[in-house]
Amino acid sequence: MAKLEHKKICVLSEIRTSIYLLKKGMGELQTISGSNDFYHLPVLLLSSGFERLIKCLLCLALMDDKGALKERPFKTSGREGHDLDTLLNSLLSTCKNKNYSSKSKTAKEDIDMLVNDINLRKIITLLSEFAQGHRYYNLDVVLDNNSKSKDPSGGWVEIEKAITQHHPDISTKRQDLTIDLDGLYKDINRELIIVLEKFTRALTRLFVFADLGDFAKQASILTHEYLLLDDNELGKRDYRELTTQ
Repeated sequence: MAKLEHKKICVLSEIRTSIYLLKKGMGELQTISGSNDFYHLPVLLLSSGFERLIKCLLCLALMDDKGALKERPFKTSGREGHDLDTLLNSLLSTCKNKNYSSKSKTAKEDIDMLVNDINLRKIITLLSEFAQGHRYYNLDVVLDNNSKSKDPSGGWVEIEKAITQHHPDISTKRQDLTIDLDGLYKDINRELIIVLEKFTRALTRLFVFADLGDFAKQASILTHEYLLLDDNELGKRDYRELTTQ
């Protein structure tokens, strides 16, 4: 069995990687425009980032003082190992067992959002399907595979439509054939970034406030860009300019 200190180093590396992937994913999402519809890259980055971050939280929740896991927190092979819906539900179950939502108004709001935000759940499902195999949609079509893969680009367009339904001003612009497409995509992407930032912030708060242990609190420093994100900052960051620092 790996030594505790080595396990800690690996967890920190994984958390750092997940945050970087999420930042890059949001940056790539912000490049989507009337002339750029390459959704594959942001979906790839975001699905990997959220999967890694949730898995880190699940590991920390079950890790004892010696670094041993009380049980296997998730499957490590096959499609189920990449099922974001299942991983998030496992994390929500952990939060419920720890009575997390009763700790503060903010905790309750975060849990309510993770469970009930329709647009967030649509995004999670799309990222989950992509991670489980839909990333090979085009090759499946070429090979005449009988899989039920869906085009992730089409799925993301559906999410964009869902977002506009909740914002009449954007919906009106979308119906205007003379509208500046780049400006329209900027508005849509801003609303998508807000959902993604809220999701990431809710996850990073668990490192500090969900009773996952002292090491989780120490590791939270790697998530500070989201952990400390105020509501008035949501949707305002330009992730295209962010680096690993």
